[in-house]
Amino acid sequence: MKQGFLGGTFDPPHLGHLILAQEALEHYSLEKVLFVPSRIPPHKTVSEVTEFEIRFQMLELAIEGNSCFEVADLESKDRPSYTVDMLERISSPDSRPYFIIGMDSLKEMHMWKQPERVLELADVVAGTRPGSDPSSVDPDFLKKVRLFSFPGVWISSSDVRKRVKAGRSISYLVPERVESYIMSRGLYGAEKGH
Repeated sequence: MKQGFLGGTFDPPHLGHLILAQEALEHYSLEKVLFVPSRIPPHKTVSEVTEFEIRFQMLELAIEGNSCFEVADLESKDRPSYTVDMLERISSPDSRPYFIIGMDSLKEMHMWKQPERVLELADVVAGTRPGSDPSSVDPDFLKKVRLFSFPGVWISSSDVRKRVKAGRSISYLVPERVESYIMSRGLYGAEKGH
């Protein structure tokens, strides 16, 4: 089965994540895209990140109704979530995964744990949105990664969190079900129930 994997903190998941996944699915004729939330993001402290179960539930709400999308718990429960470790577990000679990333992640890939091994274990495909500049990416990585364009929107999870905290609308930035969940749970400083 030709599968794509999209990893991240997803705190919260937003429309940019879904658009990236859908474009990769179509562009590479994938049968499924699995969203893999980090249990313990290595570059963030535990207090900075919403608990895993809540992020997992938000992802399930975000992809509801799309039979080609799935949320998968593939990260180690007791160690930091490194892409290379996850790929070591899921890669096999007969099923090489497609690992989907955005341009921001591609620019930082040289700082990941064992980035060369990541490129050996998976076909890394990077979505470039209008205005993104691949020339700032390490040329050695650029040669080994496949780029595809997608109608990306400039949304970030951190901006969504700031908007919620400031009492601003996040409509059209996250799926409606995710917005309702955030408000009903009082996440990111939202007034509970609004």
